[in-house]
Amino acid sequence: MDALLITGTDTGVGKTFMAYNLAYALKERGINVGYLKPVETDVKTLPADGSLLASVTGQDIKEVVPVTFSLPLSPYAGILEEGGDFSLEELYTHFEKMLRKYSIVIVEGAGGIAVPIKKGYDYARLAKDWNLPILIVARAGLGTINHTFLSWFYAKEMHLNIRGIVMNGFGSDDVSEKTNARIIEELTGIKPLKIPKIEGSLLPTYLREALLDFIRL
Repeated sequence: MDALLITGTDTGVGKTFMAYNLAYALKERGINVGYLKPVETDVKTLPADGSLLASVTGQDIKEVVPVTFSLPLSPYAGILEEGGDFSLEELYTHFEKMLRKYSIVIVEGAGGIAVPIKKGYDYARLAKDWNLPILIVARAGLGTINHTFLSWFYAKEMHLNIRGIVMNGFGSDDVSEKTNARIIEELTGIKPLKIPKIEGSLLPTYLREALLDFIRL
């Protein structure tokens, strides 16, 4: 069994995109992979992220996304705005059942590791309590140095196992893309994997394999 938390430096940086391609690559290798997004927000009907991943893994959507909120907020803000609550213990029990069912479980957070799931409890705490190594997904362009360094620094302070940093979306006319990866490597000691901007959800085969090898699943 193995498991991994995919987290980001911000919302919209490509966490679900990376989870999708990792799951696809694992399925190609014949590995029994499960996906879990403990809480998905901005859900009006079906969870968008969960449904996309379930289309690859073949899971039931209730297993993939056990908790939802309708507003586009952090999970804790969803509790405050919409009412209701959920149990961290029950989420962990759900995760444990998946560990026994699948060879690899990909867990996806919401936003970054400092995003609160409940009062006083964020994704860094979840990674620590669930013993999850993390993959940090970052933007390629301007602003990524600060966000990536702070995410890495917090993860180190929490003594998390950082499997790598993936920088997503290279190929624009943003001049900072030329030096961002180098500077992040200098700041963190981690050489980021650079992923180009593509059309659609599926990376070319060689990039899916590179992503899988990079994370060492």
